[in-house]
Amino acid sequence: MRRTLEIHFSAKEKTMKRILLLATMAFSTAVLGCGENTEPASTATTTTAEPASEATLVALQKADMLDGSEDHVIGKCYVCKLGMDGSDQITAEVHGYTAHLCSESCREHFEASPDEVIASTKIPE
Repeated sequence: MRRTLEIHFSAKEKTMKRILLLATMAFSTAVLGCGENTEPASTATTTTAEPASEATLVALQKADMLDGSEDHVIGKCYVCKLGMDGSDQITAEVHGYTAHLCSESCREHFEASPDEVIASTKIPE
């Protein structure tokens, strides 16, 4: 005759197990999500059909100077309102400047409408 072992957990024990499981999943997601990307990222080129407006060029120059040097490289992510550091592996070219972006989704958004993103971004002082 076969016997089965039944384990009964109290409501408090079930709740604690669920909390532990959710905390473990959240921690794992955070750790794995912040890992280094081992795939080589390609540098995308954004070409605009229209020449840049004077306001766009001034905004690009100001964003370029945020790091203290005028080298036509913008180190902060334009899509994140220049508040996040960009990656030198995730870039877009626009009007003679190289914009470093923080993620592929930010690069896609920037490349879809670079002049709109630039115009809508307030340059920090």
